[in-house]
Amino acid sequence: MAEARTIKDRRRLGRSDLEVTSVGLGVWQWGDTNFWGYGQGYDREDLDAVWWANIEAGVNFIDTAEIYGHGASETIVGDLLDDTDAPMVIATKLYPEKDSHLEVRKAAEGSLRRLGVDVIDLYQVHWWPPRMDVRGMMRELDTLVRDGLVRYVGVSNFSVEQVEEAQSHLEHTEIVSNQVHYSLLHRDPETEGLVDHHGKNGIAIIAYSPIEQGILTGKFGPDNRPGGFRAKKPRFSREGLEAVQPVLAELDAAAKAHGRTMAQAAMAWLLKDPNVVVIPGAKNLTQLEENVGCADWQLTQAEVDRIEAAYREYAKRF
Repeated sequence: MAEARTIKDRRRLGRSDLEVTSVGLGVWQWGDTNFWGYGQGYDREDLDAVWWANIEAGVNFIDTAEIYGHGASETIVGDLLDDTDAPMVIATKLYPEKDSHLEVRKAAEGSLRRLGVDVIDLYQVHWWPPRMDVRGMMRELDTLVRDGLVRYVGVSNFSVEQVEEAQSHLEHTEIVSNQVHYSLLHRDPETEGLVDHHGKNGIAIIAYSPIEQGILTGKFGPDNRPGGFRAKKPRFSREGLEAVQPVLAELDAAAKAHGRTMAQAAMAWLLKDPNVVVIPGAKNLTQLEENVGCADWQLTQAEVDRIEAAYREYAKRF
């Protein structure tokens, strides 16, 4: 990387004993040929380089899922773990669209096999199950913890009410984290009470899409819209990208005051809450360098206030 940085900021995930870097690495893109186009523009050689630079930077938290690349992401992580001496915290996710809670153990065993580990540090339910019995699912997760195959249980994309219901079915462990979409522009975790509830109840927030799929990097504008799946989203419309410019201007000013980039300032905005960790993705060294540079510094309160004022105007429209 052009500027070597080592992350010092570590945070405990909820009430667990898992201590992770405030910036982790999300690997949805790794091995995913359908959504992200793995093998077209980036390949395994790029991912290997990201992994070792990630280790050098001291990042110890990796988040994957059995559905990412239909197991390919876990397999790539497992291959790299084989050659890694540094202690790592590995989180993966259960794909909950199964017919029966009896499939939970089989899914966990598949993830263990692909990752090449004896225990999953953090096993998360990817989203609220549409068919599977929640009580049965959580009891199976409880058993996996009791049997030593899983250290801690987390959830993803759960509401406060769903977290509380899921927790009510656990006997030997508790939910330590909720992985949700959270960014400067996407405040649902605040407005829906997650931030307040989780802070009071020892449940960490793991924030995905912290740069809002690239908007908060400043590289898109009304005359420079992205293609692909993002082009259909209101935030990426001409009107959306026009409306966000005042927010980006304040973010840019704050970033420059600290010698940082807009993406780094956007993630630093999230990290001002000690109960939050971020898991930006990276498929090349440039992106990883961007991610690492968001830790171990803080926006001033005045900068936060100016960014917030601009956001409130933006939120009236989007």
